[in-house]
Amino acid sequence: MYGPRGMQVAAALRELPALGWQPTVVCLAPRRGGPHWRSGDDREPVPGVEYRRVASPQDWWIVRSARRIVPALRDRPDPARLWVSPATRAAVDAARNNRYGALITFAQPWSDHLVGLRVQRATGLPWVAHFSDPWAASPYATAAQRARWRPMEAEVIRCATSVVFVTAEAADSTMAAYPDEWRRKAAIVPHGYDPRSTPPSGGTGSRARLRLVYTGRFYSGIRTPLSLLHALATVTSEDRFREAFDVVFVGPYVEEYRDAARSLGVETSVTFGARVPPSEAAAQAAAADVLLVIDAPGDGPSVFLPSKLVDYLAFRKPILGITPARGASAALLRRLGGPVVAPDDVDAIAAALRDLATRWRAGTLGVAPEFDRVAAEYDIRCTARRLSDVLVRACAETSRP
Repeated sequence: MYGPRGMQVAAALRELPALGWQPTVVCLAPRRGGPHWRSGDDREPVPGVEYRRVASPQDWWIVRSARRIVPALRDRPDPARLWVSPATRAAVDAARNNRYGALITFAQPWSDHLVGLRVQRATGLPWVAHFSDPWAASPYATAAQRARWRPMEAEVIRCATSVVFVTAEAADSTMAAYPDEWRRKAAIVPHGYDPRSTPPSGGTGSRARLRLVYTGRFYSGIRTPLSLLHALATVTSEDRFREAFDVVFVGPYVEEYRDAARSLGVETSVTFGARVPPSEAAAQAAAADVLLVIDAPGDGPSVFLPSKLVDYLAFRKPILGITPARGASAALLRRLGGPVVAPDDVDAIAAALRDLATRWRAGTLGVAPEFDRVAAEYDIRCTARRLSDVLVRACAETSRP
């Protein structure tokens, strides 16, 4: 499937054969030209991985139309629910004809874990359920969604041998609802980046403006660039910073904020681009002077560690984190020596922009001395080894008398 989660799963699977695993992947066979088709191209298979591709009714236009008419159908638990039965049959068939050591399911979609429940019951394999982010405990879930999702989530955690999250905050948020015995199943495996497949960072040359780049999507009313645009309007109203910035947004739904930039008078300082292939997004990031992380505001600790933040590490660029002061992203950014400002604090964002532009003009803008040491912890070879260790422990746990 197209998207950051698919890229993360593929990157982890690519490393597992070198660690002694022989993965078989049951995955979606997307309809050509459909919503999950990746830029019109076939995705190259990961070497050392066997594929069992399963078509799903979720790609049918009549199903998608029904979900637009009755949105609640998307929450049982997600639009991939219709994939559960055919995916289960494919996985059980694979297990019938091969000797596997373990089963792992990756969310999102959450329906993958419903496949895992059925396959685990049919095969008895040790099962690792990789949540990535919180499910029923998501801060963006409505009360109705939580009510539908909680029984599903509880059954997954009860039956899984191990449960994986990418941050301790996400694990704590989810497992707080369950018995201590279940909480001991939780393991932390962060997102990883591959330094071997990253384009070289572009030089700034004689560029007249500081270029800040954001690659990713926005969610209307939740995660938006509006505070940044307001801060940019404040700073560029000052003579010394009037022509100082070139802010580039690349990703799904970013163009929705073009009118906001125009109304704030910063349209000449901002470029909006639609979703592009991952290689092009990486090239945009490589050409930046500063990379942007933009999260939603929140009262409590943020449980999210966006995969794009980890992807940014490969470029060895300064990163401005517009993210809650407490949370997984802020903790990593501080370890990297980067600035962190709250998403709803326009004055603090403006101050950070002034500081970045001033240091860039002085030739002193760069990463902190600790950047490389911290970034190395997120090398995909390291994070895949941690995932492999979880699988090994799950096998050992299941084999105990």
